[in-house]
Order: sequence, then C-alpha cells, then structure tokens
Amino acid sequence: MLSDSSTHRIHPIVVLTLALVVVGATWWGIKSLSNAKPNEAPTGKAPGGPPPATVIMAPVESRLSAQTQTIVGTLRAKSRSDIAAREAGSILTIEIDEGDLVKKNDVIATLDGRRLTAQIAEANAEITVAEALVHQKKSRVKRSGIDLAMKEKLFAQKAISESEVLDARSANNVDNSVFKATEDSLKAAQSRLKFLSVRSEDLKVLAPFDGRVVARHAELGEWVAAGTHVATLISSGEIEAWLKVPERFASSVQGSKIPVEVTATGQIVISTALTVIPEAETSTRTLQVVVTLPNADGKLLPGLSVTADIPVTTKKERLAVPVNAVVQGYAGPGIFVPLKKDDSPLPVARRLPVEVLFQDNEFVYLEAEGLKSGDQVVVEGNERLFPFQPLIIATRESEHPRQPQK
Repeated sequence: MLSDSSTHRIHPIVVLTLALVVVGATWWGIKSLSNAKPNEAPTGKAPGGPPPATVIMAPVESRLSAQTQTIVGTLRAKSRSDIAAREAGSILTIEIDEGDLVKKNDVIATLDGRRLTAQIAEANAEITVAEALVHQKKSRVKRSGIDLAMKEKLFAQKAISESEVLDARSANNVDNSVFKATEDSLKAAQSRLKFLSVRSEDLKVLAPFDGRVVARHAELGEWVAAGTHVATLISSGEIEAWLKVPERFASSVQGSKIPVEVTATGQIVISTALTVIPEAETSTRTLQVVVTLPNADGKLLPGLSVTADIPVTTKKERLAVPVNAVVQGYAGPGIFVPLKKDDSPLPVARRLPVEVLFQDNEFVYLEAEGLKSGDQVVVEGNERLFPFQPLIIATRESEHPRQPQK
C-alpha cells in the first residue's frame, strides 16, 4: 500500500502537459496581435471614435416674436354699484331678483309716495296764493306810482305842500318792496314744487347702467330709509382683468399696444386695451395692470381667476428652434448642427453654444454665433450625442436613415 503522503503528489506528466498548454496559448496570442492591422477598428465603429448616431433634423426658423410673462389675476366688472333708495318709504313694488339682466333706467323698485303727493298738492296751492298776491301788489305799485307822479306835478305848480309829495313817494317805495317780497315768495313756492317733483321721481329706484343683479337687499313692503341699499348691480358687456405685474416688467408694459392673450374659463380672449395704474403696491412691489376684455356672451364672470401673457420685450425677428433641439451641459445650453468633413462619408455633430432668450410653446428663441435661418439642427437623438460623432440623418415620415451621398 501507498502511504498517505504519496497520494498528494502531482504526477510529472500532468505538470508537463499544463506547461505546454500555457506556452502554446501565449504564442498564439502574440502571433494574433502581430498579424492585426494597426488602423483596424471593430466592425460598425468609426475609426478612433464612437459609432454613428441616427438623428432627426429640423430647420432653424426666423420668427416675429416677443417675450411674454404669464401673470395671474382676477376678473372684475367695469362698474359695480350698490343702488340705494333716495327717499324714505315703504316698498310698493320690487321688479328684480338675483341674476336678472336690466337696462339703464329700468325700474328696480317703487316706494310709497302718498305723503309726497299730498305735499305736492299743498305746494300747488301755495303757488296759487302767491301768484294772486303778486298780481295784487303789482297793481298797488302801479297805483302808488301814478299818485306820486300826480302830486309831484301839483307840487311843481305850488298847489300842494312838499310833505304830501314825500308821503306819496314813501308809500310808493313800500309798495315796491312788498311787491318784490311777494315775487320772492312765489319763486320759493315754485322751487318747493320742483323739489317735491324730484322727490316724487326718486320714489322709483332706477338702474344706472346696463347690468346684472347680483344681490337684492330689500323685500316687498319693507320700510327703507334714504340711503338704504336696495340691490347690487354689476355692469354687463365689457369686463376687466386686473393683473399684478412684477416691478421688473414695469417699463415693458407701460404704453404697450401689443395684443395681450388672456385665458379665462377655458377660453382665450385677445385684447389691446391695456391700462397701467400709476401706483405700485409697496408690500408686493407690483403694478396693477387692467386689461379690458369683450364679454358679449356673458361667460366671463367677475371674481374668477384669469391668466394673461403680458409682452415684456419688443416684437421683432428672432431665431427659433424646436425645444428638443436645446441640450444642457456643463458649459451651458447648446445645440448640435451637422458638419461635413472631407475625410468622412457622413456628417459629424458640431456643438454650438447658445444664449436662450425665452421659450414660447414648442419653440425656443435663441442667439448663437454663426447660426442663421434655414440651418439644420438635431432635434431627436441628441440626448447622448458627442461632438464630432458621425450622423445618420433620418426623417420622421420614413423612419429610415438617409443614405450618405457618394
């Protein structure tokens, strides 16, 4: 029997075989490397770089544009009035309810006018008495004037004494004064009648403008004092959007006549009627901007929220690319454009740094040195694109790469 130590020995033939295998593998590898061509690259890869990337291009456009700032605001009625009774009295009729449309001078409510009717009748009677007194005093003035003239003639003929002339003149002066007083009394009575007539007209509470009733504050038979609110009315037709614009855009919106796009209740309204309130709020440092909007169908209601795109730059031609064309990197935003190289059948990607001005919907407006309208930019496939990487240009319609021209 073999001892335990002899079982752990490696047979010399096995050791020799392993050595031959290692030597053969090393020799084969060295030979393969020596036979390889120095400039040979793996299949499908560009020499010395990444493989070609399939991309989709789009042209650079020149568009007439202006930067806008989205502002949130509130709709308000152009006019809002708490309509009050001008006279005290009991409400005999009330013609409106919440939500009703009214026209200017429509009757909203009518007050009990029996007291004023009695006062008007009394004033008419006073005018009649005053007119009679005026007629009487006018006749007396005429008679005393004739008497004075006669006595002055007789005094000139030395037929009467001077005291009689003085008495006649005094009587005439008194009659004239009384006549003027009765005339003033007549005018006062006539003025009182006019005042009572105005008060009688005020027994009807009228709508001051075309609008819609939003609240009714009085009921039939209720006693109201002068100044008591009967209803609240807001104007119909045009409506106002009140917007708070940050102070950094104050100079841009003042005097602006560029159309403003306002979105409210799901509909978009365009308006050029823009007014800037010439006073800023000290707490928020914002300006109130009022945009007047047409509201013929009455769907825009006061109190609802509204958003508006306020122009903050002048409108002019700017270069625009689809938003997907701009990529962000350590060096800032940039775009990829194709560059044709003589030593390559495929164009390569060239990265251009850009200055993004603003974004409007699906387009980014920018500036870049050497970029002009009509140039092609990469809009798809640029997420992992490297500078000078070969490009295979495809189209959305065919989704097949465009073969390079030979």
